[in-house]
Amino acid sequence: MQTAKPLLIISGFLGAGKTTLLRRILAELDARELRSDVILNDFENATIDAATLNKHTTTTVAPIAAGCACCESLDELLTLCEAAASGAGDLLLLELNGTADPLALLESFTLVENKLPFFPRLQVCVVDARHWGKRNEFSRLEARQLESAGFWLLTHTERVNHAQLQELRSTLRRMAPNSVETTALQMVQILASEEGQKITSPLGIPRLYQPAHDPIGGSDRPIAPSSRHLDDTVHGLSHRFTGWQIKLPHKVRSASMKRLLRRLPKWVMRAKALVKLVEEPGCRWLFEKVGDEVIPHPLPVHELRHASSSIVCIGPRLDTEKLQALVVTEFGVQPPPTY
Repeated sequence: MQTAKPLLIISGFLGAGKTTLLRRILAELDARELRSDVILNDFENATIDAATLNKHTTTTVAPIAAGCACCESLDELLTLCEAAASGAGDLLLLELNGTADPLALLESFTLVENKLPFFPRLQVCVVDARHWGKRNEFSRLEARQLESAGFWLLTHTERVNHAQLQELRSTLRRMAPNSVETTALQMVQILASEEGQKITSPLGIPRLYQPAHDPIGGSDRPIAPSSRHLDDTVHGLSHRFTGWQIKLPHKVRSASMKRLLRRLPKWVMRAKALVKLVEEPGCRWLFEKVGDEVIPHPLPVHELRHASSSIVCIGPRLDTEKLQALVVTEFGVQPPPTY
């Protein structure tokens, strides 16, 4: 009989810090001599974030390029999960893209859980303290990501004052009463400990997503997904986002790359650029923009040495002609064809 492995799903809105949390968890697990299979779901080029992970802390890393994995790439995702279940990794970490509806995915997992021997099946929602509830119409999608999770973790707390932070915590607890605040270290301790494998209370897994045989209720009846959460309007918000990848010149200057990111319109809610720099050869560099903020320090990426320089833009209404024109204006030449 196949032994169940822990599964941790990481959700959260665009730029909240999901991949940063993933790197921290991988490092902590590595210190405990535990290896993880990792699945990364992102728009367009999921290999970019995959290349930023330390391969020594993982067994396998599989990228899935899809806006909504539960609708566009469910078969691929389930195939990867089945492979991880029988593979050499000690557990599986799944990072969803920032516009994903985790509830739809969790319900799909519940329907086929006999093929996916993962337990406990946990979800942590990464909450950006700077921007929570300020996503206009997409705040409902951000709330869904929280409400479907058993845990939530605050990021960018240094950017808000104490009173704002306490108010935010009260709001999150009210919206998700069966979810608890956590830290990266606490999540690792749950995943790595024998006691963590036995979690079946609301502290770990909302009852809807417990295993098919519920040890709390004492029933052998399979737990079916609840239809009351199936808000098509909210799920439809995740389908309004698109990603577009634009090739850039072979090498660029850091100042030019940051200037281009600052000039992106507000409807580009997330941007990532993987480029070679004129002034710092030897590796590629990952530049990022979250909302209106350009991340000040690019991240060195030593993988993907042969990948073309490009930028990926994500948003609900992408004017591709305008984006192309911005690239031409900044770099002075027509970039290679988009793909």
